[in-house]
Amino acid sequence: MRALAVAAFLVASCAAVADEIKVLSAGAVRVALQELAPAFERATHHGVAITYGTAGTLRALLAKGASADVVVLPAEGIGEAEERGWVRAGTRRDLAHVGIGVAVRKGAPLPDISTPEALKRALLAASAVAYVDPTRGTSGQHVDSVVLPALGIANEVRTKARLQSEGSAAEFLRRGEADIAIQQISELLAEDGVTVVGPLPAPLQKISTYSAAITTNALATGAARELIEFLSTPASKAVFKAKGMDAEPVP
Repeated sequence: MRALAVAAFLVASCAAVADEIKVLSAGAVRVALQELAPAFERATHHGVAITYGTAGTLRALLAKGASADVVVLPAEGIGEAEERGWVRAGTRRDLAHVGIGVAVRKGAPLPDISTPEALKRALLAASAVAYVDPTRGTSGQHVDSVVLPALGIANEVRTKARLQSEGSAAEFLRRGEADIAIQQISELLAEDGVTVVGPLPAPLQKISTYSAAITTNALATGAARELIEFLSTPASKAVFKAKGMDAEPVP
């Protein structure tokens, strides 16, 4: 009986110190967090509840004071969040680096995208091009404001663009509504039924560093720190790398 009482006390004690950590995260790191969050829960007994969205969606949630303990965003988004007082200064930790890539429907011919000129030809030949709504996501903003103008085909591609407001632009490929999708490589690799052709040509590439920070209204502060530390370990870094987030950061 005494042993059972001690066991019950230990279980109750663990439950008492365990917290639920609320996370707001950009979709680019979803596939890695889907593996890492359960591993963290098993190791610590804390719970992790993650809400995914585009950078624009998460920015709006932070601006409204959404209840969260940790936010994962591109580094520039974390910088803005710190300036606006949405996250605590000094809590940012860089987790992974990811570039933007091009994908086609599985089984489709792979276009040449090895140079800017080759990419230009591929985009012009496509019946429709899918990317994230530039008002909502990092990759879409880069495609619309940098890549297309640099190639001199902004008007031509915008008229046949399929814009994704949430989730993966690869959905248009699976439905047969676009021939090419452009998005961060980690998000494209996570999708079934598509083939990642490769990264954007170097002159047009954008490498995004994804970082985590603790929000100013965090309730589970200690557990939030534990989670960020866990996501920063070499073992976790290896998972990010395996999921396509291994691009060299921009100095």
